Amino acid sequence: MALERVFRKKDFAEVVDALLGDIASGLGGRVALTDAAEGSVVRTLAEAFARELAVCYEQLDSVYRNAYLDSASGAALDNVVALLGLERQRGGHLEGSVVFGRGQPAPEDIHIPLGTLVAGRGVPLFATTAGSVLDKGERSVLVGVRAVDPGGATVKAGLLTHLPRPIAGLESVTNPGDLLLRQREETDEELRARARRLVLSSHTGTVAALEEAVRSLGIREVQVIENPGGRPGEVEVVLGDTDIPADLLEQVRNRLEDVRPAGIVLRCGPATPVFVQVTATLTLNADLPEREQRDIEKRIGDALIAYFGQLKVGEAVRAAKLRALLLGHDAIVGTEPTGQRPLMEPFVWNDGALQSVAFRSLLGNGDVLAGPGERIGLYPEALPLRLSLEPPLLPVQVDADLTLAAGSAVAGLDARVTAVLKDTFERAARRATTGTPADIPYAELRDAVAAALPAAKILRLRVSVIHERDGRVEELDDAAGHATLATREQAMMRRIAVRAEDGHG
Repeated sequence: MALERVFRKKDFAEVVDALLGDIASGLGGRVALTDAAEGSVVRTLAEAFARELAVCYEQLDSVYRNAYLDSASGAALDNVVALLGLERQRGGHLEGSVVFGRGQPAPEDIHIPLGTLVAGRGVPLFATTAGSVLDKGERSVLVGVRAVDPGGATVKAGLLTHLPRPIAGLESVTNPGDLLLRQREETDEELRARARRLVLSSHTGTVAALEEAVRSLGIREVQVIENPGGRPGEVEVVLGDTDIPADLLEQVRNRLEDVRPAGIVLRCGPATPVFVQVTATLTLNADLPEREQRDIEKRIGDALIAYFGQLKVGEAVRAAKLRALLLGHDAIVGTEPTGQRPLMEPFVWNDGALQSVAFRSLLGNGDVLAGPGERIGLYPEALPLRLSLEPPLLPVQVDADLTLAAGSAVAGLDARVTAVLKDTFERAARRATTGTPADIPYAELRDAVAAALPAAKILRLRVSVIHERDGRVEELDDAAGHATLATREQAMMRRIAVRAEDGHG
């Protein structure tokens, strides 16, 4: 950052020109001395005085610059940071490199400031030793890092995993190689960056300070909730990681006490798990062998586990997203609820047992909401995925046998009856579900046909329904018969036989 100067520094030439101009002006009743030629007495005296004055300007500028963190250097910088209680690191710090990356090419340049903190579970805190940029179109950049505190054992590759202060656009960070002890002395830029971090960290009592204190201990996900449940004067820190041992949790609480706002009740603990059981009937595009069906179930299960595993604290699960995952396999062409069970049912631990909380977390559209401090996930050991794979639903075939009274001539009889029967079966198929098949009573069919033939008297109507999946045949006649249709089945008219008899039947 450029310094705002409170005075204008002049160099030697500017001072000489100013002196000669003043001497030649004759202001104040003085004799005007205008002999400014090289070697003249006037110019020699002016230059001698200007040199001393220019040296004073340089000395004042040096004193001015050495009083500020951004411009001081060397021993002067040591004196400035001493006001903060810091000393220059003389060597013996772990050093190495980390890779900042993202899954997709960067849409714009992403700046990584000097002094960016990098942390990991059970390892010292590191900071970048230089500013860097992840260029537009690139996916990763290599940056040098140095341990904040001296000493320590070698840090193995891959142990640095996250940023205590996340940078928008960066998705991952890791050390590709081991971080080793070096004897290099801390540079001025590194010392300035460390001093700036100390100033920022001294701003305790803020949400950012609480989050950084937790992340610096290797916790990836942290959420700070102010006034939880409407209780003023309280702050709840929720840890989103699932594998936090007791000793690390104690370290987190101790670190939070150092930055806790005065007079605030602070609570810290892991997120409350909400386990979801998924129940669905999946329709295949063909009647596949058992082995292939097991492979499909495994792939869909892996996709669900991966999705639920990346959910954050307080993040909801959308039913539309879950259906998209269930339909992600090429062999799956449809998904339906199984009976009366919802697609997702949430559970929580209560007195050592899993208890459903659908009454408060399950919405009418099938979404599952997470409350503050809750994290939704799967628990296959206790709540296994209930996925039922079914072969495709085949159409049904319909045969109709119609007897009319003699003299009941009807134009386009076959077309009318075919249209009526097909419409009746299609409407039944649309209202049917896998759990609740639709029934078609004989009386409904007879009334529909009679309405289509107002000028004719029906003596007898018999309809045969053949289900192609299992070959089951259902007869509809005046013996109060009925047909059962599962969801998405469509009536396919096969034959209509119409006979005209006398009025006595």
